[in-house]
Amino acid sequence: MKKSSNGNLYLVVIGCGKVGANVASKASAIGHNVVVVDKDEKAFENLSIEFTGFTISGDATEKDVLLEAKVDKADYIFVLTEDDNTNFLISMACKYYFAAKNVIARVYEPDNIKLFEEYNVKAISPTLLAIEKLSDIVVGDEK
Repeated sequence: MKKSSNGNLYLVVIGCGKVGANVASKASAIGHNVVVVDKDEKAFENLSIEFTGFTISGDATEKDVLLEAKVDKADYIFVLTEDDNTNFLISMACKYYFAAKNVIARVYEPDNIKLFEEYNVKAISPTLLAIEKLSDIVVGDEK
């Protein structure tokens, strides 16, 4: 990740499940400015006790919530909800309504990756990552 002029990044993490909470907690621990958005306030309990960022309880498919999170100022936006359709909608809003440059989304269904990438959203697929890792074990390329 590229750092801003003061050396810290401004990150918005949408979805505070295990992945989102860990990404946000680690980024906060190394000094980045982090805002986490989740519609379930209880999800923020997943954040580490050392987390020093901000949390916003709200639905990130709503423009006002994204505005409050200042996605237009973010160096990176991580869209990590558990639903591809929701992730796509939020990613599109960030890219095209707020002109966000670096949007990275979790995509469960590998067939959906091409759609995200067509709209310049970097897609991370836990399904493909698991297949790749397990395939490496099967063929003996495990390192």
